[in-house]
Amino acid sequence: MKYTQLLPFMGREELNKVAQEIINGELKGVKLETLYPFLGRDNLHEIVDQLIEKKDAKRLQNVIPFISREKVLDIYHAAEKGEIPNFDSSSCVPFLGSDKIKEIFRDLIKNASSESDKDDEDDDRDEE
Repeated sequence: MKYTQLLPFMGREELNKVAQEIINGELKGVKLETLYPFLGRDNLHEIVDQLIEKKDAKRLQNVIPFISREKVLDIYHAAEKGEIPNFDSSSCVPFLGSDKIKEIFRDLIKNASSESDKDDEDDDRDEE
């Protein structure tokens, strides 16, 4: 029998304890990702905070489908600030609300137009 077969029957408190042992490196050979569907939202949010702090891009990538939109947004912002190296912030987009996606889109457009204006100014200087 594999441990994964027992996960649906385990209590959240015990699973959270196991998750903490994995994160702290005390338990090897058990994938944190296998616990995500069985952990409570509060436990998952706490885990996300720890993974952001540890800059664990792979595990953050895998937890996204199991957390709230607000927590996905926390991951997105941390990635955009460069706090999570090797994390593609665009992977958060499918899990954000439409209003937040529109807001991000508008910010990107605004940044693109200001970068375009700067490039135009640089081109003008080059011609002089």
